Amino acid sequence: MRAVALDLGACALGRAIDAQGLPLDGGSPLLGRRVVLEPRSPRPNEREPIVSPLWTGVRTIDALLTIGRGARIGVFGPPGTGKSSLIESIVAGCRCDAIVVALVGERGREAQRWIAGRAPRMTVVCATSDRPARERIAATHVAVAQASALRERGLHVLLVLDSLARVAAALREAGVAAGESTGRAGYPPSVFADLARLVEVAGAVAAGSITLVATVLGDGDDRDPVSEAARSLLDGHIALSLRLAESGRFPAIDAPASTSRTMDLVAEEPHLRAAARLREALALLQRLDDARALGIEPSDRMGRAAVAAESQIERFLRQGRATANPEESIAELIAIAALLEGADARR
Repeated sequence: MRAVALDLGACALGRAIDAQGLPLDGGSPLLGRRVVLEPRSPRPNEREPIVSPLWTGVRTIDALLTIGRGARIGVFGPPGTGKSSLIESIVAGCRCDAIVVALVGERGREAQRWIAGRAPRMTVVCATSDRPARERIAATHVAVAQASALRERGLHVLLVLDSLARVAAALREAGVAAGESTGRAGYPPSVFADLARLVEVAGAVAAGSITLVATVLGDGDDRDPVSEAARSLLDGHIALSLRLAESGRFPAIDAPASTSRTMDLVAEEPHLRAAARLREALALLQRLDDARALGIEPSDRMGRAAVAAESQIERFLRQGRATANPEESIAELIAIAALLEGADARR
């Protein structure tokens, strides 16, 4: 049922469409340049190095897990950790030219909320969970084609894929129906090749970029084949913690368990040093949890410094839904790192 080409690009900004390019927002049909839907990755000689940050307005990400423009990032977490809310915050605060949101296998109620709240610089592509597998796969291709068409115009695009796990499920369903043999967890081998082709479309080229942020639903088992494949394909992962979510922290990002492989390419040295110091303190506080619950306080200098700055660190990591200014976030990060160093030196 997937069309060979659709009218996409600037004509689809501010619009919500389905897997066939038909309006879901009550507006008129799209009229624009015809764009082929087959995903095409930039060739190695067409790619540009990642040299600029993509600021998200989420303090923990911008300060501790800075994303490079053109990177591929996964948001991993079990149900109830706030993946959808975090994505909404990134979309609201992201400093980019255009946003494409692919809702693949999403619930109708959630899809309607995205459609109603779309911004003029945004395209929402939706195939809800009740749609056939081929239609869910086609919606993914439409979103990727829209992001590629905007990049060709020289725009810096954020492509949100919610979720990579549901795309994999649709690919598995279609593959099994076509008679493919299955392997681990019932996934045909073609599923992972198709995921790689989708992810490789992201990147920076001479005149624009696509930065991919994809959610990956997990149950905490890192051996899940989709999670394993995603981690190998992506440039970083943001791990969400159920424990932190239940404690009321938003975003519930487990910074020590998360990584951005592009941060060193786009962040300045004082920022990198401060982020490393704060991540070290967070990891130390996690290791001290059990002992402190028994009333045993740390005796080493680094442990005491981390405990002394714990309240400031917690305030920094608790953001709420408001967009944070990236420059202010980094300045506050550097101040907390200086506090840690000062407390360490005094003790």
